[in-house]
Formats: sequence, structure tokens, C-alpha cells
Amino acid sequence: MVALKPQSVVYDFDASRSRFAYARRDLALALAKPRLIRTLIASDITSRYKGATLGAFWISLTTLATASGLAFLYGKILGADLKSYYPYVTTGIIVWGLISTIINDGASAFVAGSALFTQTPIPKSVVVFRVIGRALWVLMFKLIVLLAVLLFVGALPSLSGVLTSLAGLALIVWTGFFCALAIGPLAARFRDLGQLVDVGLTFSFFATPVFWSADRLGEYKRFLDFNPFYHFLNIVRGPLLGAPDVSISFIWATGLAAITTVVGWIFYGYFARRLTYWC
Repeated sequence: MVALKPQSVVYDFDASRSRFAYARRDLALALAKPRLIRTLIASDITSRYKGATLGAFWISLTTLATASGLAFLYGKILGADLKSYYPYVTTGIIVWGLISTIINDGASAFVAGSALFTQTPIPKSVVVFRVIGRALWVLMFKLIVLLAVLLFVGALPSLSGVLTSLAGLALIVWTGFFCALAIGPLAARFRDLGQLVDVGLTFSFFATPVFWSADRLGEYKRFLDFNPFYHFLNIVRGPLLGAPDVSISFIWATGLAAITTVVGWIFYGYFARRLTYWC
């Protein structure tokens, strides 16, 4: 008599476990699989740049071309000093790229990664960690460009400025993670939401001082306090370039991070168990 091997359970449902207990367990299991997350991130990067001579350094080259084009063109149009405007634009492009990538990819994380958790017994939140890790990997290659630009213009920041900027980056990543936990399940259920997020980010790019100075708004500058992207941008760029209003932006960003954490936890707690059906 041949013994049958037990089949792996792809979807584990326990009616006695609350929604939030399920979500908490899912996150804990994902954190316990760093090797899987690293493998998924490496696979994404390798597959995208496979066969390219420069490999992932194309990220650095693209960032340099974009930042240089904006700096030299708009610097001339706006009459800005290249020495201060070049690092301003470069930092803005890099930080905006991190924010928009996490939000956009976070919105499609569960849909794009559905083959992983619907066919294999792995935590669903692994796909969100994958998004964050991939964004940080890309960021490393972009920071090479920022360092080169700062050296070129001779405007290296102080150690305290670098540490404060890194704290700002950590706050962006934390907020982005819980933003993905909130938007991702909703975008899996309502597929138009992902497109709406993309449109919103496109508009926000022009409404946020990424490549233009906030001072040019004059008396309307106070309305930037209601633009969350401005504050998250400023807590990274401000310390590097000596902006005077960094502390105010940190207060806003910390408050927004706290709200996003609560909302993300609630949304993921309520919808995590349904993702298998929606994807």
C-alpha cells in the first residue's frame, strides 16, 4: 500500500482567529523569511537588467540624465544659481522617485504578486516587503548620483545633516510600507484604484516643489503645509541643503506617519484574508 504525501496548504483559514490576529501572524511570518524576500528582490532586479552591459547602473545613468537636464534647463529659465539648484533638483528627483515608486508599486503589490501567495503557502505581506526592498535597492544606485553632484558643486553636507536626512528616509519607508498595506488590498478589490493613484501622483509631482522652489509661491507658500509630499520631501532634502523649516516638516511627517500606520493596520487587518479571492 502506497502512502500519499500530504499536500501543502496554500490558504490557511481559521475561523476562531480574529482578522487582526491573522494579519499580525502574516506580518510576523513574512519578517521571519528575509532570505525569501532578498531572493525575490534580486530576481526582480536581475530579470530587468539581464544582458545589459551596465546592469543596474542604468538606474544611475538615467537619474543623472534627468537631474542634469532639469537643472541646466530650468535653472536657466528660472534664473537659479546652478551650484545650489543642481543638488536641489537631484535630491528632489531621487526622493520623489522613492515616494512615487513605493506608492505605485504598493498599490499593485498584491495583484502583481498574487501568483506567489495563491499557489504557494507564503505570507501575503511578503509582496509588500518585496516592494520596499526593491525601492531601496534602486535608491542605492540613485544615491551614487547625488554624491557625485554634491562633490561636483562642492556642497557636501555635515554629518548631522546626513544623519537627519537618513532619519527622514526611514520615516518615508515606514510610512510607505503601511500605505501599501492600506492601498494594496483596496486596489486588488477595485482595480481602477491603481490607475487613480497613478493619476494622483502625476498631478502631485507638479504641485510639489520637486524642481521648483517653494519660495516662488510667495504668499501662497503656506498652502504647502497641506501637501504631505512636500513635508516628506523636505525631511530628506532639507537637512542636506540647509533648509530652515525642516523641524516643522518632521512634525507634519511624523503625524502623517502615525495616521498612516493606524489606517494601514486597520485596512490590512480587515482585508488580508480576502486577498486570495480578490487576486
